[in-house]
Amino acid sequence: MKMSLWRSAIFRLLLIYGFVFAGSMSGVVYMNYWNSASYTATQADYNIAWQFAYFSALPVDKVPMQIAAHIRSEVRRPVNFYGLFSDNHRHIAGDILAFPARVQPDGEGVWSKPLLAEQATALPDYMRTKAMKLENGDILVVSRDVDEMSRLRAYMLGGLAWSAAIVVLGGLAIGILVSTSQLRRVSDVRRVVQQITRGDFEARLPEAGRDEIAWLSTMVNHMLDEVSRLMHEVKGASDGIAHDLRTPVIHIRSLLARIQGNELSSSHAQLLEQAREETEDVLQRFAAIMRISEIESMKRKKGFSDVEIEALCRKAADLYQPVAAANGLNFLVDLRSRATIRADYPLMFEVLVNLLDNAIKFTPEGGTVLLSVVDGSDGPTIVVSDSGPGIPDTERTAVFQRFYRSDLTSVVPGSGLGLSVVQAVVRLHDFGLTLTDAHPGLCVRLDCWTQFKRD
Repeated sequence: MKMSLWRSAIFRLLLIYGFVFAGSMSGVVYMNYWNSASYTATQADYNIAWQFAYFSALPVDKVPMQIAAHIRSEVRRPVNFYGLFSDNHRHIAGDILAFPARVQPDGEGVWSKPLLAEQATALPDYMRTKAMKLENGDILVVSRDVDEMSRLRAYMLGGLAWSAAIVVLGGLAIGILVSTSQLRRVSDVRRVVQQITRGDFEARLPEAGRDEIAWLSTMVNHMLDEVSRLMHEVKGASDGIAHDLRTPVIHIRSLLARIQGNELSSSHAQLLEQAREETEDVLQRFAAIMRISEIESMKRKKGFSDVEIEALCRKAADLYQPVAAANGLNFLVDLRSRATIRADYPLMFEVLVNLLDNAIKFTPEGGTVLLSVVDGSDGPTIVVSDSGPGIPDTERTAVFQRFYRSDLTSVVPGSGLGLSVVQAVVRLHDFGLTLTDAHPGLCVRLDCWTQFKRD
């Protein structure tokens, strides 16, 4: 399984932080916009109120003349615009030509853009408008240009928005860089862990850095050192015992072979032959133990090459078809695959020999043994099935242990090391091995593709 950036905890935390920060900044921008809009409206209303106080202090008949005077004084860059209307909203004077909609006499100020006279050269975009009723019933309308404050507010809000965007994007960029660096370290750790899982107990996790990953890697490496030391001691003791006992057992076999059976009674000759068989069985067990240790100690895959799966299985089938026929079994072969695998040919042949030998050994007379190859999307699968007693679900893990014999097959001669050899070879190749029920019998599936996917 490939480690992606989206699965990085650091990146997810920084992404959450980015969203929270962006939401917070959006709230700040909105609050600033609302407060600045309220402040602009308050200031505009305050200035318009001063205009109303001035005009309300004049005689009513002087108001049109004063409006014209104010308009002439602000002709270059008008800030205030005036309009005098009758109670039925007929225009009387001023550069506001039409009574603004939504404006109520003596009401609250509103944001509006009234119809202005043509001499108003620079028409503002934002205006605050209020109306006041005079003593004679006429209505005075004053609109104030707030473009300058609105532009200042827009600049300020734009600056906040850009600052927030820069901070968020910068944080995400830093998060991606940090997460990518951490992902590379995690990928290195995963690669080494896969090597250890495949049996390379000499591999060690990288300890570069001074953070939690380096600290954890150091602890795990110390643990692996201790585990490796204990395993080497146990393995060395087992191999030494097997090697040391093998020599005297061979000597015993040689001595037994010198005894002439015709010089003994029939009962003694039978016991002698039984002793020879038991001695040979012990030697075979020692040989199997040494073979498993030899396979498990392989660190490199120098013997690996492209192996045609059909040719490999055909050779094993040709070897065991006469054996199956001699035991009264039906030996079926289905080898239609043309797939090629990367494997050690002698070791894979040894796996097939063990599987076919077990299938023929444990299948009663008249039964069936099947050797087939199934092509899948990931690679080929070798299937060896039989119609024997099978293996119960509770024992399908235990049968890979050395010397384990199931109660259903304990009457059949054997050392209990065949599947241990098979498992050692499968682990060396990173292949998959599963045992299922063949109804009746046992079905062994050997998946000939790499189980550990590299990044």
